[in-house]
Order: sequence, then structure tokens, then C-alpha cells
Amino acid sequence: MKKIGLSLLGVIAVAAIYYFTSGSEQLTIKMKEHIDVELASLQTKGFSVEGREMAENKEHFIISFDNPSKVAAFLNTQGAQVTAKDVEVLKGLKVGVDVAYLADAYSAASFDIYPVALPSAITSATMNEDDKKALAEVNRILKEKTFLVHVDVNKLGTGFKGYMKDINEVIKAEQPVTLTMTALNFTGDLEDDKLTGIKQTLKNFSLKDSDDAIDMQMHNLTSNYAITGKTKYDYTTDYTMEKMLITAKDTFKLSIHNLSMDSSSKVANNLASVDAQMKIESIHFSEGQKTSILDTLTFDMKADNFDLKAIEKLETIDPNNEKELLATFQQLISNGIRFEIPNFSVKNIEFENQKLEGFKLSSSFDIDKSLDLASLEKNPMAAIGAMNANLNLSLSNQLFALIAKQPQAVMAMMLFQPKDVNGQKVYKVELKDGKLTVNGTPMM
Repeated sequence: MKKIGLSLLGVIAVAAIYYFTSGSEQLTIKMKEHIDVELASLQTKGFSVEGREMAENKEHFIISFDNPSKVAAFLNTQGAQVTAKDVEVLKGLKVGVDVAYLADAYSAASFDIYPVALPSAITSATMNEDDKKALAEVNRILKEKTFLVHVDVNKLGTGFKGYMKDINEVIKAEQPVTLTMTALNFTGDLEDDKLTGIKQTLKNFSLKDSDDAIDMQMHNLTSNYAITGKTKYDYTTDYTMEKMLITAKDTFKLSIHNLSMDSSSKVANNLASVDAQMKIESIHFSEGQKTSILDTLTFDMKADNFDLKAIEKLETIDPNNEKELLATFQQLISNGIRFEIPNFSVKNIEFENQKLEGFKLSSSFDIDKSLDLASLEKNPMAAIGAMNANLNLSLSNQLFALIAKQPQAVMAMMLFQPKDVNGQKVYKVELKDGKLTVNGTPMM
């Protein structure tokens, strides 16, 4: 055992000597070669690289967004979900990158990434004097590297960690705005140079103008994203936020407490499905002296059987090409699709000092693959035979009585009578085989 221990110490010593001498140098060389390859590749994918400066253990360059369609295609291969239209607004954006090799024991390479020039759509727009002053202020902020993201990639190339620099900035415009952000941190996983997962946390975000006309705050946000399959549509994600507050002076105040959302998407047999859930502990809304509160809001949603090739085509299709759009939507529903809301509910409601029990709604909607979208323009009613739907709504007696007092609801209440079930007012709406019924009574 003693010999094994001494041998192990010897191996560690040799490895340490190699790393801090020639091994460190070799790793730096390999990282530089890798960066060279990646930058050359980027220039074929809609980006351009300029102003490159190199030193022994660091370098600097600027990446410009030049071709939105190529950039979008590239980002989608990396696990992002964007379209050329999404990226179009970034055309002309320039991002500075400072690279440091072997900056610490964790990092093979460290990157400081920050915008240095705004997109062309902003800089080339027609501006009045106030707009020009605002643009000059933004350019000042960019010059100071206010929006800087730091990323460290580990020596195995299997993960990264980083943060965005804290912001406490007064943007001096006609109406000065204070922007603050603290403790935005993230970690991520890589496989074959592709993102497979990322986790983020943000402590505080605030946007506030000088006379408190608008004040928006968010506190303690977290998000997690992971790719779970072979396509970018195989993923899980979840998101939480402790509190969001939006205040407009003397007008209204909205606060949301303990929001959580999670969703998943998967692909099987070239068909995509999505499952999502959201829950909010409470929502408070004040307007003048009136305050309303929603307690325990829940919203669940499912969607199934979407043709994957059609989804991918919709991301690149020209929105003005009506013929191609129609054909792609027809392909999208070619296997029949289903939407479902298993639960949309609010446990309790407080309205104008009245405390009420809430409501619960569930519904589903199916479109048969036999539906011919092209025929709907001439005969919209042709869709009814290819659709089945149902909706179940339960209202507390208190809430029903409150709604019945509203002038807008009087006619509907007269036409559609609810059923009394276990102390609840219940509506059941069903569309089947071209026939619509409400609580069993035919409507058409």
C-alpha cells in the first residue's frame, strides 16, 4: 500500500509539473487552434469577424451579425429555437470578445462578451433630437462595457460557468431611467461543442424612471433547460420567480408572487408534443382604491401530434407566401392534432372587498386529419365536421352571482342555464359530429 501511495504521489507530481510547464503551453496552443477553427466556421454561418488582436495568452476580436437566415440556421443546430425573423432585428449588431487562456485552475479559456455596436435597424432609423440623445447615451453605456457577460469553459470542454456583470446605471434621456441588475449567474453542459443544458439564477432586476411613473421589479428568478433527445424539440425546462412588481404612479399596481412554470417537449415518430404547467401563488391588482386578488392560479396545457417537418418549415417560410403557408399548415395537422387544458383554475378571488370561491375549467379540442384547410375560405362551416371539442366550467355560487350582475353577462345567462352540481354552477359544452350542445341542450 505504501508503494502504491508513493507511486500515486509521483504520478500526480509529474502531471502537475507537466501542466504548469509544457502541458499548459500545449493546452493553450490547442485552444487557440480550436478558436481559429470556430471563427473560420462562423464566417460561413452568417457572421463576420474583424479587428482580431492576438497575444501569448489572450486575444480580442469582434463578431458581427450579417446574414440573419444563416445565423438562425446555425443557432438552431446549437439547440436554440429561433427563426430568421427573430435574428433579423440583430442584423448589424457587433459583439466584442476578449479571450484569456488558462486564466485559472478551472478554465481552458475565459471569455468576456459585450455589445459594441447596435443593430442597423436602430442606428439607421430616422430620429428626432430626443432619439439622437438617447442613442448617444446607449453608445456611452456600450463603450463602458455595461452589458458584459463572462464565461469560463472547463478544461475538458464538457461545461461552462459564468455571470453577467452587475448593472447600476442611470440612462440619461428626456426621462432618465435607472436600470439595476444583480447576481445573474449561470452554469451549462456541453457535448460535442453543443449546448445540452443550462441553469441560471438572477437575484434582482429593476427598471424605474425618475418620477416613479413606471417601476418594474423582479426578484429571485431561476431557470433550468435541458435537451433530452436528438432534436431541439426534445427538451425540458422550468422557471421560478419569487416576485414581480409593476407600478404605474397613481394608476395601477400589479404584483405576482411565487410563480413557477415547467414544460417539456418530445418527438416520437416525427410527431412533436408539448406539455406545460404554470402555478402562481397569488396575483394582486390595484387600480385607484380598488384591489383585486387571485389566490392560487393554475394553468396546465398539452398539445400533441404536430408534424415535425412542418414545424421546422414554418421557422424558415416567407410569411407573405400564402400558398406555401397553407400547404405547410395542412402538413402540420396531417396526423390530426389535439389541444388540451386539463386545468385552468383559481382557488379564491377577492373583488371589491368580497371574498369569493373561484372556478375551474377543463377543455379539449381535436382536429381530424381529414380537415381540408383550403376549403374553409369558401365554406367555413366545413371545419365543424372535422372538429370535436368539449369544455367543462365550474363556478362557485358566489362568483356566478357576481358575474350575473354584470350587464355584459345578462344575455348569456338567459340563454345558457347552468346545472347545480355539489354547490357549484356547472357548464358542459360539447361539439361532436357537427353538433353543439350546452349541458345536453342542442344549440345547432
